[in-house]
Amino acid sequence: MQKRSAGLIRAGGTLVTVVGPPEARPAHGLAIDFVVESDRAQLGEIVQRVRNGRLRTNIDNVATLDDAVAALNPTERRQGKTIIRVRP
Repeated sequence: MQKRSAGLIRAGGTLVTVVGPPEARPAHGLAIDFVVESDRAQLGEIVQRVRNGRLRTNIDNVATLDDAVAALNPTERRQGKTIIRVRP
């Protein structure tokens, strides 16, 4: 999957992975391993990067906590990430 993702990065772009060191690197960009811990400041930084356009996300589905089991076990292939909304 990382090879496919690396091929989609534009020149000067960044591939960010949260599953360990990147196995594939973009031809004309950066690849970094972003370790997320239960750290409010770090999560806030991610939010800021998304809001100001420095980090783009590929979200396919947003589900409530009540619908989490069904949302995380889809019957069809998803193109993006599934977000579970804990608070209304």
